[in-house]
Amino acid sequence: MMNPQSKSTALSVDLNNFIYGVSRRNAQNAPELTRTGLNLLKNFPAARDAVLEYFAMVFHDAVTVSISQTDYEADLAANGALESVSIIGPELCNLGQSWAPFIAPWCISLIMDIATKKANIPNTTLQSADPVRILLDITTQNLTLLNSEERAKCIDMMLGSWACSWAVGWVGRAEPALVAPRALQLGADAARAVLAHLAHHPPATHHVRVAVLDLFHEALREDSKPEKKRDVIPYLLNLASKSDIVLKALTQDIEQTLTDEVMERLCSLCASQRSSASWADTSAGALVALLLRADVRCLLLLLRHALSNLFCRQLLEYLLQKLEFECLFHDKNIPLLTSAAEEINIVRDKLLDGNQLEKYSLARILILVSYNLPSEFVSTISYLLQYSRDDSTLALLVRIISGTITMHVPNDSPDISMDTERYQNFVKTGVEYALRDAMLSDTEIKMCFLDGSVPKDQKTYLHHFCLNIIKLLRWENSNRVPHLRTRPIGRAVEANLYRIGGALQEYTSLMRIRKEGTMAYLDEMPTCHALAEVLDRVDMTGTKAPPPSVEVILKVVQATVKYFFRCLHLKETMEKLRGVATACRLLRKLCVQSKLARAAALRELLESAMFRDDAAFGSRPIQPAHYDHHPHNDLLIHLNQKHGPITQLTQSHTSVFHAGIIGKGVRKPNASDSNDIPPILTTNNELLMGALTSCMVSDGNSGLVEGATSVSLLLVELVSPDVMYNGLPWPDEDFTKQVSIERELYMRGALESCAVARAALRRAAAARPALCLASALLRATAATLLHRLRAYLDRHTQSAEMAKERAALTELLSTMTLGQLLPHPLSHMLELAPELTASEIVQVLRDCLWNYTRDHVPSPALFTCDSTGLHWRDPSTCKPPATYTDTLRLIIQKRISKLGHLYPIMFLNLEKEN
Repeated sequence: MMNPQSKSTALSVDLNNFIYGVSRRNAQNAPELTRTGLNLLKNFPAARDAVLEYFAMVFHDAVTVSISQTDYEADLAANGALESVSIIGPELCNLGQSWAPFIAPWCISLIMDIATKKANIPNTTLQSADPVRILLDITTQNLTLLNSEERAKCIDMMLGSWACSWAVGWVGRAEPALVAPRALQLGADAARAVLAHLAHHPPATHHVRVAVLDLFHEALREDSKPEKKRDVIPYLLNLASKSDIVLKALTQDIEQTLTDEVMERLCSLCASQRSSASWADTSAGALVALLLRADVRCLLLLLRHALSNLFCRQLLEYLLQKLEFECLFHDKNIPLLTSAAEEINIVRDKLLDGNQLEKYSLARILILVSYNLPSEFVSTISYLLQYSRDDSTLALLVRIISGTITMHVPNDSPDISMDTERYQNFVKTGVEYALRDAMLSDTEIKMCFLDGSVPKDQKTYLHHFCLNIIKLLRWENSNRVPHLRTRPIGRAVEANLYRIGGALQEYTSLMRIRKEGTMAYLDEMPTCHALAEVLDRVDMTGTKAPPPSVEVILKVVQATVKYFFRCLHLKETMEKLRGVATACRLLRKLCVQSKLARAAALRELLESAMFRDDAAFGSRPIQPAHYDHHPHNDLLIHLNQKHGPITQLTQSHTSVFHAGIIGKGVRKPNASDSNDIPPILTTNNELLMGALTSCMVSDGNSGLVEGATSVSLLLVELVSPDVMYNGLPWPDEDFTKQVSIERELYMRGALESCAVARAALRRAAAARPALCLASALLRATAATLLHRLRAYLDRHTQSAEMAKERAALTELLSTMTLGQLLPHPLSHMLELAPELTASEIVQVLRDCLWNYTRDHVPSPALFTCDSTGLHWRDPSTCKPPATYTDTLRLIIQKRISKLGHLYPIMFLNLEKEN
């Protein structure tokens, strides 16, 4: 350890060397002098001022070198000054709390001196110099070691220099709570400079906001010194116009800042001080310029007070006009619109529940946002289509769509069609998103279901979407809304027909998942009715737009058929009829332009009615007869011998058909036999026939004939078990006995059990010559009638069995007569049939009906088409020869007393002509 005398001697030497070196200082001895000065500063307090003065000279030299040379590594002179600065920095930062009251003011004075001398140097260049950064670090480190009073004095010292505002901002990052309120005491320009530097330090923004709000509320506080506060509000507005951090401080959470009470005091203050000179710059234009840079919540607050305050209404209109003007320049970035896009959900929500002025103003804002951001245009359309609940909101949607499409595009511009088509695609996407989101929303659990507060008239989200689309389409089709003359909604819905058809198909499905606690748990039929009405109001004929694709047509047809059958199951009559009528209109519109749609619709209707929804039409499946069990080891040949002594040949009709059960004798009567044939004149049957007719309707009768022909072919396809023997010719009667009787029995059973097939067959008979193509079905019925009636003669069955056969005969004759397959007088067999015995019926069927149709094949070639498109069989050219009518003549003559009134009708005219 050094003794006191040696230490004193060393200090004396250092002092002499320091004085001598400073007097002859150069760049080479700067680092050595710096180390000597630091030693003196620590061990010889009396030399403090001299050492600090030398350090100031070193910093001045280092700053000069740093900002004037970029490559100072090659310059020895530059290295000396910069090396000295790098030595001073850490040492002054680590001197401790006792030195802070001396070092901090010295640093601040040095910074002010450098800033003043280098005033011509840009602040950014000065701040980026290493010596300045080291000096700022020394200042910040020592400020933290001072007490609050000493720190406040240092901050005030820095604020007194206009040239070092950047330094105040830098140093103030360590003490923003002290710097912010003191900076606000400066002029607007000086305060802006200081606060601008603080803005780069995020933790300081809170203190700036607190200081700004304290000053604002202090200005509004009622006390005895109003003259000192009257200039605060204009000062803050002026400062906010120059400083983003002040503007953000004023507008952040503005709803909590400008409460109703504060607004009342602010309005009274403005009213009393607006005539003063300090308030001259707070004009409407200046406020609008501030609002353009503000948050969208400021606009919402302005809207809230605009209804009751005239100045706010004027300011609002001025602001909206300024926004629309500024949007003419595409390169301009408007913070208010950017904020509106970021807070778009708040704006849309306010558009739904605000007053008329708020809705109208926010619609103008959304037009500007949508024009600049097409994604927000799409999402706005989707949102309003889902959540609009009144006509006024839908009208605003129309205004937003038309305003965005036509904004800033002159009517004579060559780009107007291209721009319109571009935005039309956005509208289509918006409708698509709305449909998708509405269907997803129906599957989300809602609180109203959990707490049991569901309104009675609660609708699904998809239902509301459809109601909005329907209202818009109604306005569009009325041609009374100029903004909808280009059919933006109709074209968008037409482009989404496949998805709407898919939605209808999903909601009409009985297998749809219905999660409890969601909108999907509600009755889906009102939603289905709304979806069907949307499809009904859209043009699918191709007159206003290109016709739908094949894929779309098939999807809509399938959905419409499903909807039709769901309507048939409704209990409320008027709802049922309205739904069926809508489905029929849809089918007519689809089928009138597309034969593919007609074929698909007819097939879907018949297949669903005959096989999937057959119970709705009274049809009954073919059930095997219930009889006692018999031993399974009995041979068929032995069973057949019980019915006669002669062994029957293979495929003989007696081996498979007789009036009983093989081996069990005559079949026992069944209580349900009298009701085996379901009636065809039912409500659902008539509605189905109406739907089939809707698919066939066209400009003339040709469409009806083509449709009925398709129905005939479909009936044969669906009823016949195979394609063999489905042709038009009628074979010999013996052929049916030996070859096809099992097939004929199956077809007749299927036909009789299905009321739909029989009703459709009669509709086909009315559209001549379509019935000819169902010749296989008629032949099956006639063949089984012949064989069964012949069997009944031998077995003496009960009258119920005979009544059933007579009913089948009556239906066969009426259908063939309606289709003009039986010419006069054979057409009158229908009137004779109830009076004939079983043997006479067999004779008539064989000699008259079967032989005639065998020799005269029922063919469309027998019919002629007139100018109206009607097909007719001329009675004068199709008189049957006597071979086919003699049996009828003999039967009538034999029973002239009872059937004589029919003889002149059937035969006298023929005899006269002959």
